Amino acid sequence: MHLPAWYQMSIMTLTLLTCLQITVARRQNRCMRHYFVEVVRHPYKDCEYKKMLLTRCKGHCTKSRTQPLITFSPILLEPFHYICSCCRDKLSIMKAVRLQCQNGEVVYATYRYIMRCGCEHCRR
Repeated sequence: MHLPAWYQMSIMTLTLLTCLQITVARRQNRCMRHYFVEVVRHPYKDCEYKKMLLTRCKGHCTKSRTQPLITFSPILLEPFHYICSCCRDKLSIMKAVRLQCQNGEVVYATYRYIMRCGCEHCRR
């Protein structure tokens, strides 16, 4: 059976769009840097507060599995070997923000600003 050219093009276009939607969905869920705003203030001194643009790592890493360990011992302390990958910071820099207090004192809040995220082996 021979299909008209316009019909074949419609099927190819629909297939391509479906593949693109899947690719976009995977990219949106992958491990990457996300921005958020946080208000920074000193916990007990009467100082000004500042809104800051911070970063965090968020998303999915696909490598995850559990497999049984084989032993010749009657006691299994750890019966499984866990392999997992977590979305973590790969590169960060130290930053500081200056806060002026009511008594004239200046305090600095320091934090790590994430530059790059990626999937890494999870630590216990």
